[in-house]
Amino acid sequence: ANIDGIITQIEAQYSKYPRHHVNDVLTDLILQAIRSRIHMLDTFLYVNAALVGAVHRVVGLEPVAFLVQRLMEEFEAFFKRGALDASGSEKTQQPAGEAEALTPGKECQNLCVFLAELYNFQVISCQLVYDVIRMCIEDINEFTAELLLKIIRISGVQLRKDDPLALKEIVQQVNETVGKAGAKKFSVRCQFMVESLTNLKDNRMRNTMSASADNVAKLKKFLGNMDKRRSVASVEPINIGLQDIREVDTKGKWWLVGASWVGNQYDPENEGSSAGAREAMRKMQDETGNSEMERLLKLAREQHMNTDVRRSIFITLLSSDDYADAFERLLKLDLKKTQVREAVRVLLHCCGQESAYNPYYTLVAFKMCNYHSSYRLTLQYALWDFLRETGEVDVGGLGRIASEDSGSTGNVPLRRIVNTAKLYAWLVDKQALSLLILKTVTFAKVGPQARIFFQVMFSSIFLQHRKQTEKDTQSLYETFGKATANPTLCHGILFFFHHFVKRCELVEEAERPIMKWGCKVVKQVFRSSAGGNDMSMDF
Repeated sequence: ANIDGIITQIEAQYSKYPRHHVNDVLTDLILQAIRSRIHMLDTFLYVNAALVGAVHRVVGLEPVAFLVQRLMEEFEAFFKRGALDASGSEKTQQPAGEAEALTPGKECQNLCVFLAELYNFQVISCQLVYDVIRMCIEDINEFTAELLLKIIRISGVQLRKDDPLALKEIVQQVNETVGKAGAKKFSVRCQFMVESLTNLKDNRMRNTMSASADNVAKLKKFLGNMDKRRSVASVEPINIGLQDIREVDTKGKWWLVGASWVGNQYDPENEGSSAGAREAMRKMQDETGNSEMERLLKLAREQHMNTDVRRSIFITLLSSDDYADAFERLLKLDLKKTQVREAVRVLLHCCGQESAYNPYYTLVAFKMCNYHSSYRLTLQYALWDFLRETGEVDVGGLGRIASEDSGSTGNVPLRRIVNTAKLYAWLVDKQALSLLILKTVTFAKVGPQARIFFQVMFSSIFLQHRKQTEKDTQSLYETFGKATANPTLCHGILFFFHHFVKRCELVEEAERPIMKWGCKVVKQVFRSSAGGNDMSMDF
């Protein structure tokens, strides 16, 4: 309840004193309160994490990055002591009193919980939390199992949502370790940890999460509404890993402006061994490149998937078993309203890059359209953007989505035109999309690339009804009947049919009668809606 007042006072200190001094004092106070030998209540830890999240939004990245660096440095120090104590290698060599003095308390567990809470409040990304998990599974024992159970309990569901592939790899690694050593070698607590990880991977942990989840949700809502009360400086989580923090002395802090330093990356004394190191790195990359995940990540980079959201969508589409699995996994990404656009754009990009038309992407798009109207609207805007790329700069007006490729017009590869046209043809024919998405197209003056697109699109619709049965005729009536709400669009379509579809050279000779049949059916549809007076073109 008093976080807002505390933040106001902290903000005042930053305006009164040097930022570095305030960062130092604030970090010392928070870590000193958390770094306790006794077990700290979850309430105390998540409230402090929420405070740090508020500082992140109001003051900026610098103080939070400083705190996270110090937090991880102290966590590693306590982790090493705890690991040694768990293995028993040090205890037998020290007198009883001295060994007791060296035995760590609950410092490491408290710092670990605080780290997980920082992740819950979007101060840090999942990368750092997964790095801590990988540290723990290197040597599974009572100490590391307790840390893993705390992370799973506090932020397991969010970790699975943000990066399910990383979780899957970790579970596989843990199962291999336990399988090689034998389950009987591990304690009951360790076996429970393995079972919890497996349940988390299989999405069976939602009902066993932390009991304080409701209070955390209220604090998240408070942080999310801060921009309505004051100016917010930063809302993106700090996307750094454990290795980045370990290399601060040699490579600097790349996540802070002006704090990256490359002076120690080159050492003249080790120049002779640098070639061997580079060769070893190439071999390691070649070995890991054989894995499916590495291959997909490399492919994502080649396809310019330059954000975490785009990469996640791309990998989800390419690694799913079928279109239903792909759609379910896309829903589990929990995309925000603006990120839904990226899902459609990545799907259209993948469809256009295929050497031959792949109906898999069309079926995923069909599921999207049936799920929510926002996907249909995004597909409409994406089509307008695509047509502008082909040279139709007047299409769409203000209804457009910003695209990286929007600067280049009139030079779209033929395979992309054909694949995209067939995708939209199927969606229109199945009435997932309406022909009214073409209402901004001026068919009388379309350019050569857009002409090919519409020839392929309309001919594909007709070819799906090649049997020319009564049912096929009724289907065309339903599909093209929706365009009758816009008479200008109907005239444009008939003009295009008369000049470019009726005798379409893109179809085989045996399929041209189907084109003529389809054009006649569509003319009947439009004539019946216009009272038989306006549609005068002869098919």
